[in-house]
Amino acid sequence: MSSLKLSYEFFPPRNDAQQRRFWHTLGCLQTLNPSYISMTWGALGSNSQASVDVLTHLMKLGDIPVTAHLTCAGQTESQMRKTIAQLGAMGITDFLALRGDAGADATLPVDGEPTLQHASDLVSLLAEGTSRDISVAAYPEAHPESRSVDTDLTWLAHKVNAGATKAITQFFFDPATFLRFRDNAVAKGVSATLVPGILPIHDIQKVRDFSNKCGATVPAALVEHFNKATTVKDRRDAAVEQCVKLCNTLAAEGVDEFHLYTLNQSTLSYAVGCELSGIRPAAVAAA
Repeated sequence: MSSLKLSYEFFPPRNDAQQRRFWHTLGCLQTLNPSYISMTWGALGSNSQASVDVLTHLMKLGDIPVTAHLTCAGQTESQMRKTIAQLGAMGITDFLALRGDAGADATLPVDGEPTLQHASDLVSLLAEGTSRDISVAAYPEAHPESRSVDTDLTWLAHKVNAGATKAITQFFFDPATFLRFRDNAVAKGVSATLVPGILPIHDIQKVRDFSNKCGATVPAALVEHFNKATTVKDRRDAAVEQCVKLCNTLAAEGVDEFHLYTLNQSTLSYAVGCELSGIRPAAVAAA
C-alpha cells in the first residue's frame, strides 16, 4: 500500500444534475480514504450559501475530513469574522485561505468599512484561532499579477509568516516546474508544507485555454500526445498516465502529498487515486 497522501477538491453543486454527480464522485473517491476533501467558495462572497449547504451536510456525515475554502476579496473584516464563526460553529477547523477574484468592486468599502485586500489578511484572522489548520495557494510559475517569481515568493512567505502551515499549488504539468519552485521557496525561507496541485486532463483544449488565463504552461509535447488520442479510452488512458507519471516523478524527489482537482468528475481522479494508492479498482468497487 502506498504511503502517499491524497486529497481532492470539489466545487458546490448548484442543480439536481450536479448534485447527483457530486455525491457519486464523492462516494467513489471516499473509498480511497483521502486525507481530506476541500470545498471551493464563491468569489466576492457570491453563491457562498451553496458551499455552506454542502459543508453543513458533510460535517453532519462526519466520515471524511473537510477543508473549507474561503475568499476575502470584497469582504470586510467584520463579514469575514462572521463567516469564520459560522463555519467554526459547524465544526470546521481546516481552511484554505484565498484572496479570490479581485474585481473593481473588491476594493470598495462596504458600509464604510474597508475590505480585505490580500489572502494574508484572511490568514491573520484565521490564525487568531489556535485550533485552526490554515492552508494557502501557491503558484509554481508565479501568480499572473506578480511582477516576478521572486515577488510572488515574497507574498507566499508573507502568508506563511501570518500563520499558514501548508501551501497548495496551482496545477502544472512538468515536474521540474514544481521542483524548481520548491527549491526557490525553501531558499526564500518558506517553511510550510508545499503540496502539488494536480489537474487530470479531461479536455486538452479547455486546459490550454484556462492555462493561458492563469499563467500555467502546457508543454507542447503534452498537447501533441493528447491530440493523438482519438478515442474516449485513449484520452482517458493518456490523462491517467500523465498524472501518475507526474506524481511518481515528484514522489521520487520526496513529495508525499498531492491535491487533485476533480472538477466533480470521478473517472480520472478515481483511476489516478487507485494507481497512486496501489489499490485495484475492482476491489474498491466491491468494498
